[in-house]
Amino acid sequence: MDGSRPDKVALVTLGCRVGRADAGSVAGGLPPGFLPAAVGERADWVVVSTCSVTADAAASSRQAVRRAARDHPGARIVVAGCHAAQEGSLLASLPGVAAVVEPRDHPALPGLLSGLRGGAASEAALSAARRAAPPWDAAPEPGAGPARPVLKVQDGCDDACAYCAVPLARGASRSLPLDACLSRLATLGGGSPEVVLSGVHLGAWGRDLRPASSLAGLLRAAAAARTVRRIRLSSVEPSELPLDLLSEEAGGILCDHFHLPLQSGSDRILAAMGRSCSAGAFSRVVEALSRARPAAAIGVDIMAGFPGETEADHRATMSLLASLPIAYFHAFSFSPRPGTRAWAMKDVPRPGDAARRAAEIRELSRLRWASFLGALSGRVLEVVVERVEGARARGTASQRAVVNFPAGSSRRGELVRVRAGDPGVELDRGVAEAPGSA
Repeated sequence: MDGSRPDKVALVTLGCRVGRADAGSVAGGLPPGFLPAAVGERADWVVVSTCSVTADAAASSRQAVRRAARDHPGARIVVAGCHAAQEGSLLASLPGVAAVVEPRDHPALPGLLSGLRGGAASEAALSAARRAAPPWDAAPEPGAGPARPVLKVQDGCDDACAYCAVPLARGASRSLPLDACLSRLATLGGGSPEVVLSGVHLGAWGRDLRPASSLAGLLRAAAAARTVRRIRLSSVEPSELPLDLLSEEAGGILCDHFHLPLQSGSDRILAAMGRSCSAGAFSRVVEALSRARPAAAIGVDIMAGFPGETEADHRATMSLLASLPIAYFHAFSFSPRPGTRAWAMKDVPRPGDAARRAAEIRELSRLRWASFLGALSGRVLEVVVERVEGARARGTASQRAVVNFPAGSSRRGELVRVRAGDPGVELDRGVAEAPGSA
């Protein structure tokens, strides 16, 4: 590192949209003396945003830290994200790691970088940065990041689902105030036609504010402000989806894509998980959503192999999924996480059984997604252009479909209209991405 030039900072991000939003806030809030590293450029610092939602995600996070040390010899690595809150000591022992920052300290990260660059020890630098940190992360930098930027408006969670360690890592639910939400939406909307609204528990936005508000209130205010063309919601609990909004003019700001966590189609397993929605209530939400937005892509999270799950429970899940107008499923196997209630639960299905059940759900998802894409043929899709290479362009439609089409005069960041099924227009056949990847 040379004090005569700015230090270059590389960002490595794993996990959900909230993690991506955290990484974007680092890029938008770098202090004087730091600049983002270009792709492939040797960095002086690497900020690794980790994930711990499953054991595999935690292992991948540690691998990413080791890879950063190999790819950027001599760089100082700052580890952030959910895994940092759960395995901080282990991560701090990895080669090249200069500091570990838990999610609740993320707003202090820019100050930490300055302190470390000035020669302070990691604990002293983090302590000083905490005292000076704002209550929320820096605003994402408009225009420099993804064509569909992610805006985190909520963090933490007050629920206690038996399998989930995220509340342990991120703490209680807290909301970005309405004025700040609208200001950031206006800034991002000036450079991007779509903003992805994210949160750990997005449907809880506004409950902790005074006066209290709601996700529907935020969306109505965003629609009235007219500063962004469309908003894509990240995962929203079924009971918290603002269905009433969809019949209002304000609902027109929302993309035709909704992702709902269910986890199981068995009421017995849902109760053991500590979930607040029954299978019947979930069905009613999906059916109402489909009536209100018949062209929408509806995605669902499903967990296979939760402790106590039997073949009958799995069959109940498959039957429920098959009966509803769902476009795709994000299926994954149960992974016991330390500190959760499920960590000590007995009767965990054999790994092979859980993997088979998850594979069956994924196969149903593959068939459903192919059918959903087929139904889009002949429909005019509004697509955000995310990449232009030669004569071809690629982008994401309101319905979540990834579209490849003749570029013409299209430019990255534009919203264009493309008819599915026209010559040269192709829809990616792969199953839609998990909710963590916007």
